[in-house]
Amino acid sequence: MKRWLLKPWRIVYALAYFLAELLLANFRLAWDVGTPGLPSTAGIIRVDTGARTSAEIWLVANAISMTPGTLTLEVDPDGHHLYVHTLYAEDREAFARQIGAFERALLGAMR
Repeated sequence: MKRWLLKPWRIVYALAYFLAELLLANFRLAWDVGTPGLPSTAGIIRVDTGARTSAEIWLVANAISMTPGTLTLEVDPDGHHLYVHTLYAEDREAFARQIGAFERALLGAMR
């Protein structure tokens, strides 16, 4: 099958994935705000990225920042690592895997 035939479906998948992550993050943050007194697990995590171009890095970094509870603080000058502040850093490896899956969905729509 031609690669250009798959592109629209990849874009739809990336948008649906992003909207699902956005919705889940909003619910999680609303729950945390509504139930004060829970222990804080905020932290800064270095996340490896597979983005190759500055446009891909820009897309991934901004999509992470648009999701409540996360904020991209810095992009390494070489462009292979992002430093992300998260309110949910209890399991750093799980968070990095989640960002990796998010990144693959977004980059699949661009490549």
